[in-house]
Amino acid sequence: MSGPLGTSGGGAAGVTSVTAGNGITVTGTTTPTIAASIAAGTGVSIAGTTTLTVSATGVNSVTAGSGINVSGTTALTVSATGVQSLTAGNGITVSGTTTPTVSASLAAGTGIGISGTTTLSVSNTGVTSIVAGTNVSVSGATGAVTVNAPAYGTTITASTIGGTAAAGTSTGVAREDHKHAFPAGAAPSALTVSSTQATGTSASPALADHVHAMPGSAVAGASAVGDTAATGTAATVALSDHRHSREAFGTPGAVTGGATAASGSATTLARSDHVHSTASMPVLLASTTLGSAAASVTFSSISTSYLSLMITYGSRTAYTTGAYESLRWQLNADTASNYVNFSGSGTYMEDMGGSATASAFGGSQISSGQFVISNANSTSTWKLVTGICNVPTSTTSYAFGYLIGGSGWRSTAAITQIKVFASSGSNITSGSTFAVYGLP
Repeated sequence: MSGPLGTSGGGAAGVTSVTAGNGITVTGTTTPTIAASIAAGTGVSIAGTTTLTVSATGVNSVTAGSGINVSGTTALTVSATGVQSLTAGNGITVSGTTTPTVSASLAAGTGIGISGTTTLSVSNTGVTSIVAGTNVSVSGATGAVTVNAPAYGTTITASTIGGTAAAGTSTGVAREDHKHAFPAGAAPSALTVSSTQATGTSASPALADHVHAMPGSAVAGASAVGDTAATGTAATVALSDHRHSREAFGTPGAVTGGATAASGSATTLARSDHVHSTASMPVLLASTTLGSAAASVTFSSISTSYLSLMITYGSRTAYTTGAYESLRWQLNADTASNYVNFSGSGTYMEDMGGSATASAFGGSQISSGQFVISNANSTSTWKLVTGICNVPTSTTSYAFGYLIGGSGWRSTAAITQIKVFASSGSNITSGSTFAVYGLP
């Protein structure tokens, strides 16, 4: 303490006894001097003598910690060496300086100051806003948002035969294992002959292994000559390998002279290679019409099935002397003197007729004739020939006469070849005709 000590009761003025105490010293006896003594301590300094100034020279003790540096002695500077830990998370990025300086200030009322760049930028890189869509609702646009999907439906519509497609109006969704009711299968109806096509009205579907009953088969009917087409009335069907019985083949009838055409009434069929007998009528065996002049005309391979042969002709030769000339005939290529004519024996037959010549009536006249060889197929008799023809009698006018004659061939061979040529050796002219017939 400081200042003079007071007295009381008119006695000695002042304190008569003072005992030194802690931090107080006493000097003198009756007039003591009391001196205060204060020792400087850690963080405390003492200035002056009696009027003391006690000053704190700094923080007594500061210990550096994680992320904090301490510098100085009493005027301490406390610095943050960086943000202790800041980690980016899902949808969050961190940018900016992450090593700010934090300084502690011990001025009265002062807290902690931060020097340097300490403002961090935290950015959301993920969803910042969500909007409800079709059939989806949300509890908010940002923050902890709840997304609500449509509920599952509870009623599945059954399918029906003939049902049509439809978008539907339900706000519920179908589960992946949902199942529509489907109509049950039913027995298919039986088919009948002449059944008509129909869409049907059944509400049941056909199963993949369904089978329609089919009509049975029956024996095919027989065909008959003159049958007419008919649809039929049978309720049975024909199998693919069915066969109709057919009419039997018959024997063709013989053709007779004077026979007239007739449809016939036989119930049998004719084979494609059938042959009608012509034993009672002449049959054309061979014929020719010269397309150009020829020295001779020969018929070979004559059938020996016929008793006699008839030869017809219409001819003209290139001979220019006289109105006509004789035609000569040889049988079976026989050129020996085995033939008999009115004029005697020779190497050919000649007296059955003649041929007009090129000089007769301007060359437009022809001769026509025919002769028959009796017993032509005989192998035991000689052959006799009888013939007739008309010939022109003038080279300047249209006049003609008949020639009738006969010859013979002294041979028992059946005739198979006939050759004709002109007696003058001239060609038989183009347009001349010759035919051989077989006679029964």
